Amino acid sequence: MKDVTRGKVTLCWDPPLLDGGAEITNYIVEKRDSSKRSYSAVTNKCTNTTYTIEDLSEKTTFFFQKREKKTVRFYKVITKKPIIECAHKVLNLSEDMEYEFRVMAVNDAGFGPPSNISLPIKAAEPKDIPCAPSVVCVSDSTNTSISLEWTKPVDDGGMEIIGYIIEMVKGEGTEWKRVNEELVSETNYVVTGLQTGAEYKFHVAAVNHVGRGEDKEIPEPVQAVDRLTPPQVDIDATFKQTHIVKAGGSICLGIHFRGKPIPSATWVKEEGELSGMSEITTIDGYSSLSIENCSRYDTGKYTVNLENSSGSKAVAFVVKVMDTPGPPQAVAFKEVSRGSVTLVWEPPVNDGGARIHHYIVERREANKWVVVGNTKNLTFAVEKLNKGDEYDFRVKAKNEAGYSLPKKTLAPVLVKEPHIEPAADLSEIPNQLVTCRSGGTFTIDVPIIGRPAPKVSWKLEEMKLKNSDRVTIKVSKDRATVNSRGASEPKELVAAVTVQEQRGNKRAKLYYPYFHLNHFIIKM
Repeated sequence: MKDVTRGKVTLCWDPPLLDGGAEITNYIVEKRDSSKRSYSAVTNKCTNTTYTIEDLSEKTTFFFQKREKKTVRFYKVITKKPIIECAHKVLNLSEDMEYEFRVMAVNDAGFGPPSNISLPIKAAEPKDIPCAPSVVCVSDSTNTSISLEWTKPVDDGGMEIIGYIIEMVKGEGTEWKRVNEELVSETNYVVTGLQTGAEYKFHVAAVNHVGRGEDKEIPEPVQAVDRLTPPQVDIDATFKQTHIVKAGGSICLGIHFRGKPIPSATWVKEEGELSGMSEITTIDGYSSLSIENCSRYDTGKYTVNLENSSGSKAVAFVVKVMDTPGPPQAVAFKEVSRGSVTLVWEPPVNDGGARIHHYIVERREANKWVVVGNTKNLTFAVEKLNKGDEYDFRVKAKNEAGYSLPKKTLAPVLVKEPHIEPAADLSEIPNQLVTCRSGGTFTIDVPIIGRPAPKVSWKLEEMKLKNSDRVTIKVSKDRATVNSRGASEPKELVAAVTVQEQRGNKRAKLYYPYFHLNHFIIKM
């Protein structure tokens, strides 16, 4: 106690050492006259650790104590008369405060043991059962099942919905039969085990802690038959129709779809064919087109066509590959004067997927031809050339009468390392046959050659192999190895290694793929 004066006392206390894992919201202060056995409430809304009690009787001894919300101690309900009925209305409760109750019987010998503790109950307005779901509809059906969907009730009766009850009646019957033994927590349900072609009616009711609410029936009876639906596309926030990628990068165009029967998916490119670096994958309602090492020629409009017996749907994608522009077109002379020439041209057909900033004009003197040697043979090696430069060459024949007209090479020649066609040495694998027991491990190790260094990829039938828990792929400049563990398919498989090289004109950056294909038979 802090201050005690006539008819008034001020209490103060320290917060509890443990708050039970939650913030202390308020304190309850009670008092007891020393001549009585029970406490009476002073306040239950004290939020500080001090409180002043007024209007106390003078020269009377009082006891105080405080308790936190949800205390484990019980207090006697004060009544004017003893409670002799097996029911009692408890008054003067704090609104929205949760209470627990227990009851003890009393006879001449004293108090008996208390009853079980009641469930917590909040002193609030009374609750009611929920109203019916707003909408109940059929979302799908098969020969033996019907899928239902519904909306939550607008009014839950003031208590949380704990589940739903689905009931059905077959044909012209009048007796409704419950479908689900346990409450359904979601707002959808698939009713199974139905008779093919039979008609059914369904209704759904919500349940809260008060009880079962009103029923909502489907608009009309529905048959248990397979539904045929045309292809539909599922588009989410990650879906993009326009894809921009830099040259040499990779893109993946994908779409989720559904329909009955399952639609087929076909990819096409407008005004052209799909690149040889394209890979199409379609599985479980998802189809994708992946393109690796993109070039300017992959720019364009791609369409996936979805089709089944119920209809078709097409989804278009636009791909822009950021690459250098193509060559300007129709270079011509507009004006020629002493010491100057005016050129005109048209822009490139392909701008490389980006706006052209400017043009570069180059010149050379039409007569800078230099004799590099003479020979009586039909071949000649020109030496001391600068690596990385391009050269034009021409050849003239000479006899006693003089020189012939020159013959020029079809295109400039880029000075670079010699080219060696890619190849694989299969001499270490007789008959290209690899034998492996089911569940065992096999390894294919192939020496390879080629300049520049070839690009190696492994395929199992039509599926491109990648490193995984079961497959290990290693590639060096002169060897390509694949190791597979746990082979289990009891059938003949075909594996192929593709050695690919890119080469072409440096200035135009045009690449032409060359392939060397080897097949291996793997028998279990």
